Amino acid sequence: MKKTIKISLVSIALSCQFIYAQVGVSSGSVSLVRSNGFGSTNEKGNLNERSVIVEDFMNFHKHNILIPTQADVALSVDYDNKIAANSKEFILQIGLATKNAKIQDRQNQVNVSLVLDCSGSMDGFKIEKVKSAMKKFVEGLDDNDILSIISFDDRAKVVLGAKKIGNDKTQLYKMIDGIYGGGSTNINDGMMFGYQEALKNHSKNINSRVILLTDGMTNSGETNPEKIILNSKTYNDKGIEISTIGVGDQLDFDLLRQLSDAGNGSNYFIGENEEDIQKTFVDELQSLLFQIGKRPKVIIELPKNFKIKEFYGYQPQFLSDNKVSVNIENLNSGVTQIFLLKVEKVSDANTEIKVQLSYSKNDKNIIIEENKRYNPKIESTNNELKKNYQIALMASNLKKASAEYSKNNLGNADSLIKETIDYIQLNSDLKDKDINRLFSILKRLDTKRPVNY
Repeated sequence: MKKTIKISLVSIALSCQFIYAQVGVSSGSVSLVRSNGFGSTNEKGNLNERSVIVEDFMNFHKHNILIPTQADVALSVDYDNKIAANSKEFILQIGLATKNAKIQDRQNQVNVSLVLDCSGSMDGFKIEKVKSAMKKFVEGLDDNDILSIISFDDRAKVVLGAKKIGNDKTQLYKMIDGIYGGGSTNINDGMMFGYQEALKNHSKNINSRVILLTDGMTNSGETNPEKIILNSKTYNDKGIEISTIGVGDQLDFDLLRQLSDAGNGSNYFIGENEEDIQKTFVDELQSLLFQIGKRPKVIIELPKNFKIKEFYGYQPQFLSDNKVSVNIENLNSGVTQIFLLKVEKVSDANTEIKVQLSYSKNDKNIIIEENKRYNPKIESTNNELKKNYQIALMASNLKKASAEYSKNNLGNADSLIKETIDYIQLNSDLKDKDINRLFSILKRLDTKRPVNY
């Protein structure tokens, strides 16, 4: 029987402090869109709206929110009454942060299956850089951890069946060095072989994950994306996660993102730079070694008669006009992420906002709650909130404009991009690297207008 532990953040407030935390959630959309590669465009050559993941942009930088030092997780509630143009609206920010890996002890054994695309396009320097990163990843695993390695082109092959690492990794490095590219791309077979190996040692107290790396679109075996996602979800429902890593500019980003979303893992896009590839594998290793909890859900409840006008990013489920639920990827250590809402208030009453986070940890259901009274007379409770809102607005409008481009509504798309550029130039600090990261993308879509800063 599952146990439920209920925690009030009032009791742990003294163990938290305001500091900057490292990035630790999916970032694939930011890297893909910035690369301006084919993978971020649709069939008309315009930016593909499915490649613009708003929350990736919102959470790419480090957030100035409450960071726990003793507890595993901290929630925070902030708001700004001056950003919204309408005086009857305000911007609400919910912050979620997890304890830094440096101060958290590792708890569970790791069971990981590395699934590597070895199709012809991967051959040469690309696969050599990936193999180097894989060896670094293996180097970071403990003797008691379980590893399997799958390679695939038009067919999948078990390079290493699931087994404990042991104290001598020399043979594992040789196996990795023996992987070479050639053939077409059968993502489904490679992924399923990886799941089958991971399942052999999976249990509720083991962190089991498939890490799928590919540089292409699936063109062999099962090619129906919906079927591939369903096949993957069969194992996700058993508790095995999947993280996806896209390499280069010829991949099906939409498929990889849907796989990681359904599998509670992370999604990355990387170029062919060895440093980027190495860093991605390090991030994945850290998330495996220091996982906080699984199947997390955030519920935000506003006062009665308040109305959520807009929820930026994610895939929120609206339970009512004033209550929303969001499923997010599994909680890893050292993570900060935010949720931003535009809220319509019915009065200037001083009233309470309620937030609840629930997740599973070692078969226990953990519930954390944080409540905060909303005061209409306070301009802002967090100096970073304005910047976070501007990033969310740019990303959201970029996604909307991309959808208009795909429908051939070029005038609507251009107008939205221009309006957003004008707003940011007037209201933002363009010297801020986090603002400028996204603003520069908007400027590339509006090449007729000179940069005005």
